[in-house]
Amino acid sequence: MVAGVSLFASSCAKGDVVGGVTAKRRAPVDSTTSVDPANPSETLRIGVVGVDSLDPAHANPASASSMLVADLLFDGLTGYDATKGTVVGALASSWGVSADGLTWKFELDTDARFSDGSPITAGDVKASLERVAVLGDSTLSGIRFAAVVGDDAFVKKTAQDISGIVAAGQTVEVHLRAPYSPLPELLADPTFGVVKQSDVQADGFAATPIGSGPFAVTARIGNTWSLRRVHRAGGPGRSAALAGIAMTSFADDGAAYAAFAQGELDESPIPKEHLGDAANGGQQVVSAAGQVSYLYGMNVAAPALANVQLRRAILRAVDRDGLRRQLFPEAVTMAGLIGPGVSGRRDNACGAACAYDPQVAAAAVKAAFPEGGVPTVHVDFFAEDSGREAKVATTIAANLVAAGIPAEPRSHTLAEFQHLVVTGGAELFRYGWVGSYPSADAYLAPFETSGADNVFSLADPELTAALAKARSESADPARVSAYLAAEDRMFSLAPVLPLVQFQTHVVATAKVRGLVLGPDGSFDVLRLAVAE
Repeated sequence: MVAGVSLFASSCAKGDVVGGVTAKRRAPVDSTTSVDPANPSETLRIGVVGVDSLDPAHANPASASSMLVADLLFDGLTGYDATKGTVVGALASSWGVSADGLTWKFELDTDARFSDGSPITAGDVKASLERVAVLGDSTLSGIRFAAVVGDDAFVKKTAQDISGIVAAGQTVEVHLRAPYSPLPELLADPTFGVVKQSDVQADGFAATPIGSGPFAVTARIGNTWSLRRVHRAGGPGRSAALAGIAMTSFADDGAAYAAFAQGELDESPIPKEHLGDAANGGQQVVSAAGQVSYLYGMNVAAPALANVQLRRAILRAVDRDGLRRQLFPEAVTMAGLIGPGVSGRRDNACGAACAYDPQVAAAAVKAAFPEGGVPTVHVDFFAEDSGREAKVATTIAANLVAAGIPAEPRSHTLAEFQHLVVTGGAELFRYGWVGSYPSADAYLAPFETSGADNVFSLADPELTAALAKARSESADPARVSAYLAAEDRMFSLAPVLPLVQFQTHVVATAKVRGLVLGPDGSFDVLRLAVAE
């Protein structure tokens, strides 16, 4: 996801830490709004989809509603400013990293409080990080903690805690096995929201938790939660302009939009087919490219895909724009691998390598197999009720055949498909990805040789070295340059066929002000206000 402006200043180090940063707070309400932050307006009624648990550790990074709820109720050490495209301080007032890149120190704001008024301590932060880390490779967030000293023993339950996360007073230290410069971006993921440990063990925690964010739950009636603004130290820039939020969960976007159309909500997700109706009706429609990608991966160890020239031909043979228009009208064609808002994202990173040209693809196939004998490529997918996955696989296979590449769709149950991919039995396979934190690293990490989520059998020293270099760089533009080198190298090896990037669409009444969507679908609630 998204780390725009450099987080690393050239200011003096604090203690033995260099690259220290005094964290910028999320900005107060924009000056363009007519709402005075000192006189908050009425409660805002919002719709979310499919939310039944408010536990941030189990928030779904592919769900805009899930990320929004976690961000409303919980803060982590850092946060993301969607307007500026940069990571800012949340519970941490400052942070820095040692000269060798192996030790990070985060200083907690001394005024940080839970919604019940109790102080937030470094111990709370450590325990909250461990709640996510213990989930291991079952979560996109937890898997990145493998770089922390002692994480492996903790996940395997041979240690009671992560030795590399040290809580002392108001300081949290994170000790790494190798440099990892995107750590502040990683910690901006809403799943790392800090929870009160005694509350986690209480009955009803997931329904009405004590939070650490800008709003707190006061009541739940059916599928509607009442949230009140939490008064925070540090002035109006720290506290929300809104007095409260009424948050109602619906089964899908269509149901939420129907409630909005009936005047029951002030803000709601909106299905793509209703975007024109809402705009013509004078409502605000806000859209943003999201962090969820839909691709097809290639198992480079499979005999049919061992030839890199054939893999490159596959990228040229598939009509990605046509497939998107036909089957994914709610999405945009992927421009590259690095997701929206991330420092280093390019408008057309894949460039000519992904440009649809079946004639060029056919010529490349003939050059790669001058004697014939082009292997048959199996297009692996899992069957589901809508039938869209089957249509995608069939379309890709037809495109490949048209370019002289024998191809056959191969259907599996979901369980069979998952087993096939993780055991290396798949060939050209359906693959989805979520860049769950605002860094290029979130999108490129799966391609490193030893990556726990490398399901492509890709082992390339040059690409892995580029990622290691990026993680060791303490400042842009050197870090961005290294990530771009990794992305370019990845496309030259062609282990994936990028298809579409999903978008988030919301609709709001004209009175809502300051609504800016982040790539995860959340919005900066400190800027959000309602005009009188």
